[in-house]
Amino acid sequence: MEIKIRNAVPDDAKAIQQIIAAGYRRSFAEFHTKEYLESKIQEYLSPARIEKMVNTIRDKNSINIVAENTDGEVVGSVGGTKDENGNYYLIALYVDERVIGDIKFALSLVKEFSQRIKNNGADRFTTGTITGSRVCKLYELLGGKRIKEFINHKRDNVSETEFEFDVSRFI
Repeated sequence: MEIKIRNAVPDDAKAIQQIIAAGYRRSFAEFHTKEYLESKIQEYLSPARIEKMVNTIRDKNSINIVAENTDGEVVGSVGGTKDENGNYYLIALYVDERVIGDIKFALSLVKEFSQRIKNNGADRFTTGTITGSRVCKLYELLGGKRIKEFINHKRDNVSETEFEFDVSRFI
């Protein structure tokens, strides 16, 4: 699939949220109750959450990147933020179901995110996901170093794993 990677713009917010919702359903169904999962999906697709994404895209401490296909359709998204100490956290890496399993596609998004934070003076970033999920396996394939595992009481008490990445690995 031929793609173009670019900065997200506010008009991308709904498409980003749709990709996140679908990806969340695929990736975490076995880890959450059906009720919790569906409530999260509805939350991701709500007008309030789409507006929140618009504001995130506009936030100067946020990096939001999309991949679009030749038809201009958003088929992937990566986003993260910088905290008050200048540390970057990759919040979301989601791809359309048509490109799932394409490690090069996910890698291209992470590379672009890494380049952006390197340009801002950062040499590493962290991210987390549910322990044992396919996203966890993806982060391992991309060279993430496991730095901690914990129980997230806000997410149905599931175990989450946090990873750290050195941006030089991607640049």
